[in-house]
Amino acid sequence: MAEGESSVTLRRSRRYCAAVLGLLVGITLVTPLQAAEDTANQIAAPSTSVYRNVDGRDLRAFKFSPSDLSGTTRPGILMVQGGAWSRGSPEQLFRAAQFFSEKGFISVVLEYRLADATNSPVESFSDVCHALAFMRKDAERLGLTSSRIALWGISSSGQLAAAAATTGCGAAQGSAGNGGPDVLLLVSPVVDAVSDGLFRDLMKGHAKPSSLSPAHTLTRSIVPTLIIQGDADRTTPIERSKAFCARAQELGSRCELVALEGKGHVLDREARDGLLDRQATFLRELWQGP
Repeated sequence: MAEGESSVTLRRSRRYCAAVLGLLVGITLVTPLQAAEDTANQIAAPSTSVYRNVDGRDLRAFKFSPSDLSGTTRPGILMVQGGAWSRGSPEQLFRAAQFFSEKGFISVVLEYRLADATNSPVESFSDVCHALAFMRKDAERLGLTSSRIALWGISSSGQLAAAAATTGCGAAQGSAGNGGPDVLLLVSPVVDAVSDGLFRDLMKGHAKPSSLSPAHTLTRSIVPTLIIQGDADRTTPIERSKAFCARAQELGSRCELVALEGKGHVLDREARDGLLDRQATFLRELWQGP
C-alpha cells in the first residue's frame, strides 16, 4: 500500500474507533452514575409484563404508573435505553421513567435484544415495534390512551425510535397510520445511521443500513418530534439532527431541536433532569394534559 493510502486508512480507522468509543463511553459513564442515583432516590418497583417471546426468551416491559390514576387512561411513553446498540439494560431508565410517571404519564421501559453474534439492530428494531403493538393492544389493562404513545430514545436507541416513525412498523396503528409512535422524544440521537461506522458493522448484512437510517427513510411527514442535544456533541453531531429536523419541517412535520450550549454527548445530572422536564412539557402542550 502506498504511504498516502496508508495515512488515509489510519485516519479513517482512528475516526471509526473514536466514534465507537464515544458511544460506549456514553453508556459506561452514565450507567453507574444513574444506578447510584436510583438507589439513593429509592426507585419504586415497576410492574412487569412479557410483551414478546423470541427463541424461548421472554422480553419484558417495565411499567411505572402515576399514583393518582383515578380510573382514567393516561398518555404513555415507551422508553428505549441506549448503549451503542449492544450494551446497557432497562434499569438505566428507571429513574427517568419514574419521573414521567410522577408527571402523570404511564411510562414503560423496554427490554430488547441487543446486537451480538446473532442479533443486529434489525432485531432490536423489531422488538421496539412489537412493544408499541403490545402497548396499544393491551392499552386498557395498562391504563393507556392508545392514541397517545410517545417513543423515547437516546443516542443509539434514538435511531431505533426515529426509524419507527420514518420507516414505520408495518401496521396501520398510531396517528401516522404506520404502526409507529404518536410522538418522538429523542436525546442526542443517531439519525444518519449510514454515516455511523459502528451501526454499519453491526447490521451484519441483515439489511441495508439505509433501510433503518432515519435520515434516509424520512420521505413524508412524521409525528411531532422533539430533539434535545448538546451543541458540542462529537459522537452524534448536532448538524445531523439539524438536517433531519429541517427536512421533517419541509415535509410538513412539527420538529423542534433544542441545543444545549456547551454540552457533549454524555450529559450531567442537571442537564438530564432539565431535558426530562422539557419533554414532559412538550407532551402536555401537544395533548393538553395530563
